Amino acid sequence: MRTLLPARRRLSLGLALAAALTGLGALTASAATASAAPAATAPSPIALTSSACPADIRQGESDGCVTQLQLELDRTGATIAVDGRFGAATLTAVRVFQTAHALVADGIVGPATKAALDAAAAAASGTVDLRTQCGDLRTGASGPCVSTLQTMLNALGARLTVDGQFGPATDTAVRDFQAFHGLAIDGVVGQGTKAALYSGNAGSTGTPPPPGTPVDPAKVLAAAKAFLGVPYVWGGGHSLRGEGPGPSLGTCDGYTGSIQPCPADTTAGVDCSGLVRAAYWFGAGFDLANGGDTNQQTLDRHLTPVTESQRRPGDLEYFGTDAHTTTHVVLYAGTDPATGADMMYEAKETGTDVHYVGLRTGGFWYHVTA
Repeated sequence: MRTLLPARRRLSLGLALAAALTGLGALTASAATASAAPAATAPSPIALTSSACPADIRQGESDGCVTQLQLELDRTGATIAVDGRFGAATLTAVRVFQTAHALVADGIVGPATKAALDAAAAAASGTVDLRTQCGDLRTGASGPCVSTLQTMLNALGARLTVDGQFGPATDTAVRDFQAFHGLAIDGVVGQGTKAALYSGNAGSTGTPPPPGTPVDPAKVLAAAKAFLGVPYVWGGGHSLRGEGPGPSLGTCDGYTGSIQPCPADTTAGVDCSGLVRAAYWFGAGFDLANGGDTNQQTLDRHLTPVTESQRRPGDLEYFGTDAHTTTHVVLYAGTDPATGADMMYEAKETGTDVHYVGLRTGGFWYHVTA
């Protein structure tokens, strides 16, 4: 894949949150819990997205939907009485919230304001328990369950905006997590993915080592192995949408493959340089060429040219007309103890998946060091 791609900021590490979440006081999926109980005269809270609430909650309404609205406004910084009546103070609080979240400040609590408020209240209040309070989560989902998911993924190395909206970036982060835990890479947060998120070793894989850590080829190869079965996608894994290393949607710009229509805009995966980028990001903690193509990777300061006879596991082999004019790259996996054959990890072409196959030689070799 020969496309110049933007740099990606280094991910931060955070391994403690997943374990800590199991001990937090949980929000219910239907209503955020207030720091103080509502006044005795206030109607019982009703989730803003419930069918019992109108699509647009406006000044003058008086019911449990307004009670819930006031609870969430107070949770996110307002100081209004929780009485279930949408009066002037509640109107002002809604407009302040809308302004702070780049929404139309009309004082009407419609779908966009509800989603933003649910997400903000969930983030401020703790979290729901994905295992017991949320169904399967996937692209298009919204609300506190998604906010909790985003917060947990961020603690494991993602860089998501916690907005309660399950969009492309969240989908990519979920697929990365699934890949590194040997789960089906479908972007759906079901029972297996939830169990892995809450496991005590949720952050033991899929999180880059600290900067400057010496390259451990075993970790790089383990990272590559985690992507076996991920589809080859033209431009996949190159932060085209800011997702960072790992499976992502690609691009159909410059695509000339035989499979039509081009699947790169609808399929998450990696291309050849996207695969080795992810392997070294998650296995060694640095971003080869900041997500660049094979040519940019060969110029990366972490690469040192070597001869084929000097190759060792974890080295990269680039194919092309010369050492810096290249079109393909593979990751040398060393000798398979079961067969005695030299092997490689490769993302070859559209219509195939990342695979572990016999080494193909004749390219240009590079050691990779921190």
